[in-house]
Amino acid sequence: MKDVSTGPGSALVFDFDGVILDSAILKRQAFADLYDDEPEGNRRAVVAYLNRRGGQPREVKFRHIEGQILGRDAGTQRIQELCRRFKAHVEQRLLEAPAIPGALEFLERWQGVCPLYLLSATPELELRTITARRGLDRYFVEVIGAPPDKVNGLRNLLARRGHVPADTVMIGDSYNDYRAARSNGTAFIGVTADPSASPFPDDVVTTMDLTGLEMALSKL
Repeated sequence: MKDVSTGPGSALVFDFDGVILDSAILKRQAFADLYDDEPEGNRRAVVAYLNRRGGQPREVKFRHIEGQILGRDAGTQRIQELCRRFKAHVEQRLLEAPAIPGALEFLERWQGVCPLYLLSATPELELRTITARRGLDRYFVEVIGAPPDKVNGLRNLLARRGHVPADTVMIGDSYNDYRAARSNGTAFIGVTADPSASPFPDDVVTTMDLTGLEMALSKL
């Protein structure tokens, strides 16, 4: 791969939770908290599902939990109510969540070196509000949330900005991020705090946090 600081059309595309903010576990817990009154077996099934399914829009997760795990009607009204409760539960926590080690320093060094983008499964208005209130939006050319899903969000970004997929790197912490990169022909770096529990294939370049991102980029 070309050096991302000099290759034509090159860009870095970051996931948000678990990559910029240390908030992935926080969000999984907020999902699980909404099912505290369920029987123990149901709660365990919900948590197991959430641990496997990072990087998806919350509506998708709630529809699966309600319809497939709990066998309930997963109609629009129910899903909207769960999304409303989830947002209220997690909003303040996101404003207080620490950054992933090395994230802010990396963004400071690389802002202006090549285009930086944020691509998240968080609803776009909510994502823009959080990044603006935390002063993170200034680092990114675009802050992009859901909808659409990440596969289409990345595809749209590449087309809109004219970036060459082979010179673009997606940086994420979930298999869904990896799938978005592979579906669009971009490079990928996985962020995984516990390499022994990595959700990625063995040949994927990974880093435990963003203190090692430059080293990871050099391995692509």
